[in-house]
Order: sequence, then C-alpha cells, then structure tokens
Amino acid sequence: MICLRCGRYCIDLDVAIVNPESIQPDGTINPKERTSMIFKSKGRPCPHLDFRGNEALCKIHELPCYEGTPCQQFEQMGAPDDLCMMNSYFGSVQDNPDLLGNSKGFKRDPKAN
Repeated sequence: MICLRCGRYCIDLDVAIVNPESIQPDGTINPKERTSMIFKSKGRPCPHLDFRGNEALCKIHELPCYEGTPCQQFEQMGAPDDLCMMNSYFGSVQDNPDLLGNSKGFKRDPKAN
C-alpha cells in the first residue's frame, strides 16, 4: 500500500497506540509496563500525528517502539503498489454514515425485518 499521508487512519479508527508517556529516551518502551499501549478512539487524532502543510506524519514512525504496533502492521487489500483508499473511504462514510451499518460492522439489509 502506498500511503498518501492524509492522516485518516490516525484519526478515524479505533486502535491501540504507543502511550506517549511510555516512550523511553532511546525510542523504546518497556514491554512489561502495562500502560505502554493505550486505546485511541475513532474521531480522536493520534497524539503522534503531526501535520506539515497537507502532509500527515507520524512522530514515532522511525522509533523502535513503532515496530510491531497495529499502525505498523496495518494493511489494506490490494497490490502493494496500490494507493491507500482510507481517505476516500472515510470521506464517503462522513457523507453517508449508513455505510457503517450496525454495531457488528455489517450493512443492514433494508428488506430484512
């Protein structure tokens, strides 16, 4: 996937992130520390997200603590050289919230009882 640096993944998804307060001076975290990973709710920008103009950047992307995180492991379906579709997807969802469907993540069938 080719990231378009839009920041949508870092804002619009529920995801476990590295706790900014747990990053040690060498860029690592203590894996035994229970609070080294925290939950970020959808709609809240990740505290590691930084915008430079229209480009979204991750402040910890190059640090050792980024390795193995859900953010680093994120992939979308498609060829590795496909452009990321998150920006257009979340734009569509904002314009039409019914695309999200019910709480289980499936679009409801309008014909179902």
